[in-house]
Amino acid sequence: MRRVTYVDNKGKKIDDSYSASRDDGIRTLSGARVQFKNYNNLQFVYGVDTFKLNVNKLEMRLEDTRNLRSDAWPNSGVGDRAYLKSLKEAALKGVLPGRTDIKIGMTLQAMQKKLGKPNSRSNGEWGAYYYYSKFGVGFDSYMHELSKKSRIAVIQLYNEKQYLSPWNVKRWMGKPTSEYYNEVVGGYEMEYELGKHTIVFNYLEEEDLIDFTNIY
Repeated sequence: MRRVTYVDNKGKKIDDSYSASRDDGIRTLSGARVQFKNYNNLQFVYGVDTFKLNVNKLEMRLEDTRNLRSDAWPNSGVGDRAYLKSLKEAALKGVLPGRTDIKIGMTLQAMQKKLGKPNSRSNGEWGAYYYYSKFGVGFDSYMHELSKKSRIAVIQLYNEKQYLSPWNVKRWMGKPTSEYYNEVVGGYEMEYELGKHTIVFNYLEEEDLIDFTNIY
């Protein structure tokens, strides 16, 4: 038996041991990976952290994180690392994640040819929004000003079921460009500037999970 060291995703030492829930709180996976499960009393989720063993360094390095409402082990779906990587790649191009044909700057007319009628519509803080089942699209003009030439100014993602925590976003995306309390919306906003575009994560309280995300 040899003691291993636990390090974060950047190689910084966490500890010589790692906690797990009693009974069903640890399991092994292929590829020398080990998952630890703990209940987070602040955010009311089960946090699953995945480490990968480096035998030569006797080191367990954090490979992924994921929050769940259920205590069952995740058998499918995307963890925080891959999810945020895809979100960042989409934001750099100004497109809807998973739909590169929907992008910031395209006209209302062009968008509707691809997406059809929205489930609902309303005015937001800076313009009109069309809401679909998994995302919303904001425009550069309000409802009474909309025309077929109005353009997409923001893409809004309903990622509350990803159960992202601000801490895990910072872990995988690094230090945000800015983070502040927005009195207008009544919550916190964490911004990452990515080339010509910006990702904004929104959450009500400092210890809350992220409610939704905007790409400008």
